[in-house]
Amino acid sequence: MTVASDVKQCLSSVKSAESGLARLKEHAEDEEMKAIFTETMTTMSEIIEDLKKRVGKLELEEEQYKGF
Repeated sequence: MTVASDVKQCLSSVKSAESGLARLKEHAEDEEMKAIFTETMTTMSEIIEDLKKRVGKLELEEEQYKGF
């Protein structure tokens, strides 16, 4: 695997984890747990944005990585 494909796979995994947290938050009855899930989802969103930026840089630096 190339670095770009590894980063894109990581991005996909993090997005999936964020979706899982959203589902857990919906089913949580305890307000403290909902707050923890919300905080974690915020962190995951920041990570997703960072990974998207990295993918963009990789695509700019290496033309062959576009569209992976």
